[in-house]
Amino acid sequence: MAVEDSEGPEGAVGGETAGERFSTFTKRNILLVSVFFLSNLLTAVSTLVTAVTVLRESRTDWHAAEYRKLSQLRAGYTLEKFQQELGPPVFRTALEGGGGPFVRNVYRPREQYWVEVISDKNNAAMTYAVTTCDPAFRPEFFYGGARKGRVVLNENTLSDVLPPEEQREESLKVYFGYTAGSPGVVFQVYDRGAASAYRQFAWGLNEVCPTWHSKTPGYDPLVSWAGWYQKHQGQKKPSAGHSFLAEELNEGARLIMAESVVNTYAESAVDKTLLTFYPKQIGVNRLVVQ
Repeated sequence: MAVEDSEGPEGAVGGETAGERFSTFTKRNILLVSVFFLSNLLTAVSTLVTAVTVLRESRTDWHAAEYRKLSQLRAGYTLEKFQQELGPPVFRTALEGGGGPFVRNVYRPREQYWVEVISDKNNAAMTYAVTTCDPAFRPEFFYGGARKGRVVLNENTLSDVLPPEEQREESLKVYFGYTAGSPGVVFQVYDRGAASAYRQFAWGLNEVCPTWHSKTPGYDPLVSWAGWYQKHQGQKKPSAGHSFLAEELNEGARLIMAESVVNTYAESAVDKTLLTFYPKQIGVNRLVVQ
């Protein structure tokens, strides 16, 4: 007599396949299945949120990190300190007309800004300058002793960095050459001796930025300053160079200053003179970085 096999198809016991047994199990344990489902859903949502957060931070939060970095650097620090924060310089050239063994070190940690440090033979920073052409990048710096004053690049204009009572006493450096290779710059130098901790500070506009931004949309400070300079520089004595005293800044110049949004900040080390290193400009030299 033939003995009947108690097993059905492969993998089946008592006439049930593995799939049928799993189906029976899940029907009897609906709560457990729901927990599995919710767990997987929460994992997927968490992964998505993390990805979105990382993407957002990569696009926005880097500004704050860069601002902190720039605000903590000072003229007088070693080149090693600048390299630690900014990476190696992308350009290094001898300073033309510097009157000594000085070197121009140019850093570009991000495409939004330049940093220039002019160093001596001991690799000490004689100057520290930051230039940004991106209107959305707005690093903050303090000038004068004990953080007396404040300048924010791409926010302050030439007319509102200093208080009105000090603005009336300050001269303005303006220079535009007659050739395409000559720089166009406008800046102020601030020096109060002991009151500014024996440092000099400067802020203004550097021509490495092809566009000089204005307070009023549509206004062009670069064109306005070039026209004003060509009209008034002929009245200057050769020894006066391109420095215009406060009383020489007429209403036209004051109006342009009120429109000119600052793109460059610079400072000197203690007991150093900025104009020794920047006789006609401040910050990165357009001809060096092109």
